Amino acid sequence: MPARRSPATALGHRLDLARERAFVGRGEQTAAFRTAMAHERASTVLFLHGAGGTGKTTLLRRFAHEAEDAGRRVVRTGRFDPARSTALLVTELSRVTGPSSDAAPAPVLLIDDFDDWRPAESWLREAFLPTLPLGTVVVLAGRTPPALEWTTDPGWQELLSVHELRDLSPEEARLLLDRRAVPRDEQAGLLAITDGNPLALLVAIDAHNAGRSDDEVRLAVAHVVLQRVVGPLPTPAHRRALEACATSEPTTEASLGVADNAADDAAELFQWLRSLSFVDPGPQGLYLRPFVREAVTTERRWRNPQDPEPGRRSTTRRTTRRRLTTGDPARRTGSDRDTTEDAPHADPSAAGPDGLSRGAFESEVREALRSWRRPDLLATNPLTRSRLVARHAETDPVAALRAVLQGALDELGQDPRESKSHRALLATYLGGAPTQEAAAERLGLPFSTYRRHLAQGLAVLGSLLWWQETRDEQPG
Repeated sequence: MPARRSPATALGHRLDLARERAFVGRGEQTAAFRTAMAHERASTVLFLHGAGGTGKTTLLRRFAHEAEDAGRRVVRTGRFDPARSTALLVTELSRVTGPSSDAAPAPVLLIDDFDDWRPAESWLREAFLPTLPLGTVVVLAGRTPPALEWTTDPGWQELLSVHELRDLSPEEARLLLDRRAVPRDEQAGLLAITDGNPLALLVAIDAHNAGRSDDEVRLAVAHVVLQRVVGPLPTPAHRRALEACATSEPTTEASLGVADNAADDAAELFQWLRSLSFVDPGPQGLYLRPFVREAVTTERRWRNPQDPEPGRRSTTRRTTRRRLTTGDPARRTGSDRDTTEDAPHADPSAAGPDGLSRGAFESEVREALRSWRRPDLLATNPLTRSRLVARHAETDPVAALRAVLQGALDELGQDPRESKSHRALLATYLGGAPTQEAAAERLGLPFSTYRRHLAQGLAVLGSLLWWQETRDEQPG
């Protein structure tokens, strides 16, 4: 239906002003929209896509206001209804492009939640949009990128401008926090929880300003992210796959099969994860967006504090079955052991604390690094019960675990081949960077390069600590 801006005397005007004050970032997309409105031969179809909570609806509202201020007639679609939406769209566009409007500027068409329009997408692309007057600006916004039929067609290639909406940059997120009156010395925690996702950040701000504790803020954000961004999960197996992706980076098809003894379903689950708008594919596997990873791990611990990490759960199940088979929990033969890649001089009969497999052990190393500044979380990490900590001179388990991690990081830093990955680890976990984007900025690296260095550092550090944990004791 046509959008109308509220008059200055209406309540809607106050809403518009408040929304204007809260709007930050999106300079590239706003510039592309203004260019499309100003030049008839510029790209006339903008395709915005991004994970839930990145502000697509807010940006379309901004576009509508700018178009109205420029004298354009704006048509915004409602929720897609297979029986009515296409007919309503034709009627509304006919109303603003009919003979009586020949002298008026071409309209602006804004279609939100474009994923729901997939049943009519072919009709829109092939039959409807080509009939719109020259100069019409169309904006399509959804979670998934445009289909190949858009990007490989020579005609649409000239008219289509595709923009992915990522989370806010650290500077943009801090600007939003400033505008919402969050003190500067209290902003780092909110940035760490939300990683700049606009929806998560707004929820965190509201919970923080209401005087809720850090844990309550974290849980409030987790509930909203899981409800609004992740959404319902098809089966318990899909939930376990998402949890595995949250605790194992990068996630591969093989790691999914190990995490839940689901080798037969691993390929299907991997492809499902890859299709999600909040999962990024990389050269070594899949990476869950940090704000979703934080939400998944927070909600899982709240839902069942005694439930082990996915990798630990599968190891526990295998260990239980072995003990039932042998009848003696102390007897473990070569055929009973977990199959892991033993590092040089590792004790082949050893396992990590609480029977962790190598993969689950390395996941706990990553979790300990993420919890570096949270002694309460470090105290619950199973690595505090590891042989590495027990052998350390420091008697406090949390202090000993920090010392073990620091020692391994120092050892990694002495290897010139790992200098880049060492710097990525320090900047991310020990350097106080509120987000991974901020860490990449401090290092002066493109985000993709930074993530590659970080993944390499985590892999090498986990391998080093696993070797130290399972190696044979040397006499004297």
